[in-house]
Amino acid sequence: MINTLKKYIDFKLLGILSLVYLVFVIIYAGKNAYLRMYSNRPVDWGDFILWNMLDWALIMLFMIFIAFTTKMMMQKKTKLIYIALIHFFFSFFIGAFTLGFSWIIDNYGTPIKDLSNSFHSVFLSYIRLIDLHFLIYLALVTIIYMYYYFEMIQDSKVQTAKLQEQLSKTHLKFLQSQMHPHFLFNSLNSIHSLMDISIEKSKSMVVDLSDLLRNVLEKKDQNLIEFQEELFILKKYIQIKEARFSDQLNIQLNVEEGLENILVPNMIIQPVIENSTKHGYGKKHISLNILIDIYKKNNNLVIKVQNNGKELKEKLSALLKKGTGLNNIKERLDTLYGENYTLSIYNKLGKVFTKISIPINLSVSEIEKDF
Repeated sequence: MINTLKKYIDFKLLGILSLVYLVFVIIYAGKNAYLRMYSNRPVDWGDFILWNMLDWALIMLFMIFIAFTTKMMMQKKTKLIYIALIHFFFSFFIGAFTLGFSWIIDNYGTPIKDLSNSFHSVFLSYIRLIDLHFLIYLALVTIIYMYYYFEMIQDSKVQTAKLQEQLSKTHLKFLQSQMHPHFLFNSLNSIHSLMDISIEKSKSMVVDLSDLLRNVLEKKDQNLIEFQEELFILKKYIQIKEARFSDQLNIQLNVEEGLENILVPNMIIQPVIENSTKHGYGKKHISLNILIDIYKKNNNLVIKVQNNGKELKEKLSALLKKGTGLNNIKERLDTLYGENYTLSIYNKLGKVFTKISIPINLSVSEIEKDF
């Protein structure tokens, strides 16, 4: 029951609202008590305290509903004009809710024919206090929005820290796996072998390896980079991979035009290719063909990688539990896009497919160019 309430009611916010309004009730009640005694009017302290505490409880009940409504509007990204109109509408009900409820309790059991005068009296009280109730509502709603605003800032800081940690882990894993002595040894060995065949090709591979290392380090603190930067790193990576595996690896890259300024997660494609080469080779698969298709579809950027290597024996959920590069990819996509992305890996027609679909976001440079 308590866990269910926590999903819809923020008890910390409710505590703040309760405390703020309790201070107001104490000040307001103290003022009225003083004026009564100054005017030599008797004060029934029992009823006086009871009605003021009832007013406090009713206002809190009303503000629970307002806080819940406010959170729903923020989550659904309701337009500002509608939010203002809704709050303006509810501001006239805060007084009616408290005075009306008190009037019902006070007149419980009274014959209907005798209610006319008391109803008129409570209506006059509502009109007399309408400006005060409006200011109370405005103050409490302001606290609600300030609370949610600071909560969003804190969540944003936590999310940024989490992204930085995940990105650092991604680069660390990449450097640990790709820059492993075997990788460097094989790359350098390939360069050495190429020297007897073509000095130009060996020089080119040295440049590719240097560019790859430099870009990995330069972009290590960026969560999102332009696709043209990701593509540059990817091509260097592919060239080194193909040189390393010689005729046993063929990687084909098909990229739709016009994707240059789309923001993509830093180094999101390389781990997929690494998984393809790591798990694709086998006794019956001594050569590997990898096809990479990158294109736009329905306001999403789609990255599809397929290889003709060994078929998968496990589902994505099982692969993620093994702590492979796929798990790191999913963690980063979860943090960056929430539920607005898809990640799938499956067998089809004797090939293994890995597919990533993310929302299209343009870089600042491209947005400014459009204006």
